[in-house]
Amino acid sequence: MPPAIPRDPDGVALAEVKPFMGLSRLAALPNSRSMNLDVRSRMPLAASLAPFGAAATLTWVTVVIGTSIDWLLYAIATALLVLSGTLALLRERDIWHARAASIVSAMVLLGAVALLRSSAGGINSGVGVISLIPVFYVALLGEGRWQLYFVLAALAAFYLAPIVLVGPPAFPHTQYRAAALTIAVSAIIGLATQRLVWRARHEASEALSRERMLVQVNELVRRLSRSAEARSDICEAARTIGEACMAVIYEPIPGTEAMRSSAVVGADTGTIEISVQEPSAVSDAFLTGQASLITEHAEGHVGSVALWQAAGCPQSLLYEPLMIGSKTLGVLVVGWPARIKPQGTRATIVALLAHEAAAVIERADTLSQLTDMASTDPLTGLPNRRAWDARVDRALRIGEPFTIAMLDLDHFKQFNDARGHPAGDRLLKETAAIWRDQLRGGDMLARLGGEEFGLLLPDCECTVALEVIERLRSLVCEGQTCSAGFAERHADESAEQVLARADAALYEAKSAGRDRTCISR
Repeated sequence: MPPAIPRDPDGVALAEVKPFMGLSRLAALPNSRSMNLDVRSRMPLAASLAPFGAAATLTWVTVVIGTSIDWLLYAIATALLVLSGTLALLRERDIWHARAASIVSAMVLLGAVALLRSSAGGINSGVGVISLIPVFYVALLGEGRWQLYFVLAALAAFYLAPIVLVGPPAFPHTQYRAAALTIAVSAIIGLATQRLVWRARHEASEALSRERMLVQVNELVRRLSRSAEARSDICEAARTIGEACMAVIYEPIPGTEAMRSSAVVGADTGTIEISVQEPSAVSDAFLTGQASLITEHAEGHVGSVALWQAAGCPQSLLYEPLMIGSKTLGVLVVGWPARIKPQGTRATIVALLAHEAAAVIERADTLSQLTDMASTDPLTGLPNRRAWDARVDRALRIGEPFTIAMLDLDHFKQFNDARGHPAGDRLLKETAAIWRDQLRGGDMLARLGGEEFGLLLPDCECTVALEVIERLRSLVCEGQTCSAGFAERHADESAEQVLARADAALYEAKSAGRDRTCISR
């Protein structure tokens, strides 16, 4: 049976990895348990119970004002309220692990509200609205849709049962309509809230999973491959250890029927492209996943005669597919100036290196993808706050003169409220794309959060920076305006000080009426 694919505690399949043992087989794959990751961590169930407790306490205090109270029922209701709060607190602190914990605390609270309502004279007591708290509580903290349905059914009984069983005057029949509407609105609110909470939890889980993978892959790359140029180093290792004269890696070009050389060592040539559909030892190794050693008429199998000639016309060529499971990532081609034995030491060494090279390449690509994801704003495609901070720090380290500008779209909240969040997202995305096209190659535009953008202009004087910023402000989409503040870095000034001055200039522009640019001298 094939080995099981490793998965993290959330069930996400991790990339298949193998220890880069090389010839000495001394290195070992790091134990994931030893890594600085709390794999059992999970999102908090709620930020605080304070709003629920405050609303309930306010209801219990105000109901006695100007109302004839049945104190026995009031006392029982108060005891149930305390019990409900205690159960909820135990659940939030992860002391009580029962599956229906949120249901129990919500039901106890609903019972407390029912007794409080009866103690204050029935449906006209005005406390019925507090019955929405269990709906919100379960929608925010519940673990399944059935729990919310259960609470909504209990809410229906809360409103309808007294009308049917007790009746007037405390519960007049005229309240049927109000009860039905309250139940319907509660269901809409509860289901919508639960859907939003689940979506937020899913996105947070995805972000956490990506972060875990980034840390783990970074640790693997540092311990196993330790290479900034994995493909070139693999080719160099194949040529050196295998005592070969040349080595090249071919990889498929996405969306085409061709392959391209991604690294070449031992031949002074540019990038080589070959068709997978044309007969060659490269295409055979890629399509079949089978290695082959050519020792006769190598020029007829090489795939690129120009590359073969540039490498000194090697007489033996070994084609090793780079495999991860049943997937072929590419082909490693190694050439020797003389004929070698198929089962010889050099061919065996290269075959072993090719086996390990596939894992190294996959890890390097995964790390690159995850790094891009971690440093890019998903909406606009611009660098995010993490990439921004790194770029500013780099400018400080190398002593590069620069100007920092902070740009903020005016009245963005009102735009969102009037046209909806999709329109707001579109405004941010389109404006960012237009702004990016107006900048130099060394400039950096980043989304720092919400509708706020940061602009780093290396080696740019204030007058030129002002022209650039004014050009950007004139290109905001949907007829919206933008305020900006910028500051040129002074000698020996820290990044925080420059950013603070640019922020202060932006605040000045906002205070002066928006749709303008202010500079901090």
